[in-house]
Amino acid sequence: MIKPLEIHYEVRGYDCGYGGPLKPFALANFFQETAGVHATVLGIGMEDMWARGLTWMLSRIDIRIEAMPRTGQRVIARTWPVGAKKIYAQRCLELLDESGFRYAGALYEYIIVDMKTRRVVRPERTLPIDLTTDYPLPFVDLSPGVEDASFGAFPQATNNSMQDKKDPYAEPKNTLLLNGFSEVFALEARTRHIDQNGHVNNAHFINWLCDAVPCADGETICRIKVDFVREILKGGKISVWIKPIHTISNSVSENALKQAEKIKAPHSSWLSALACDGILAAQAMITATNLVYNKLK
Repeated sequence: MIKPLEIHYEVRGYDCGYGGPLKPFALANFFQETAGVHATVLGIGMEDMWARGLTWMLSRIDIRIEAMPRTGQRVIARTWPVGAKKIYAQRCLELLDESGFRYAGALYEYIIVDMKTRRVVRPERTLPIDLTTDYPLPFVDLSPGVEDASFGAFPQATNNSMQDKKDPYAEPKNTLLLNGFSEVFALEARTRHIDQNGHVNNAHFINWLCDAVPCADGETICRIKVDFVREILKGGKISVWIKPIHTISNSVSENALKQAEKIKAPHSSWLSALACDGILAAQAMITATNLVYNKLK
């Protein structure tokens, strides 16, 4: 049976945000690197897949954060595959301190794409190894997938919004057009955002989606659920939007509300969307709380 892989890291100053805690962007990079190393060890890394005309694509993630380490601390990123579920290859990840305290845990779901046909292929029919293991999830409530009908407004609505920005005399779009979403910021995908595969790294998606959330004083992000819908290339015009779940619940699907209610501590939750050139590129549910345990206090 496949054994978990561990990589030790030291948290650097540039990994941390104001006040010292590790940023979600750095956590995502730790997880991504650790998963990539393990895949290579198992003979199913990117280069192994490319040699067979295939590639991995990260499709959905669910990250639960209990605390964040600070500058100078040594941490351990641990990962192991779970198995295959329909079209997804599932992988668990967790971030620990040297005593075994778990800062964060995640469940990632990848798809395998045939590079010639651009079709998704099933893991169990494609991979040379069985990914099934019997290790438990870091947290039993991890469940990737964000569903809400309001995301369906984005392909047309954000495109119209961007057209309006080119015309200084255009009337502002009715916020209902975006089904309750409001734009937080916009930017262009630059060289620094591009990874070795030629598109924007997934960690930047997570970074932008989290940056859009207006955490109140004392609040920190405790849950990050993202569905990656399409890739972003250099030069892509990106806009990031949010919609608070707790204040306009009448226009949020019952499923999204149930997902938010699973978090027991007092919290605030938002739907967050990332559009590129007017087309939805990622949809997310981000949750913040002021009760995340700070191990150093």
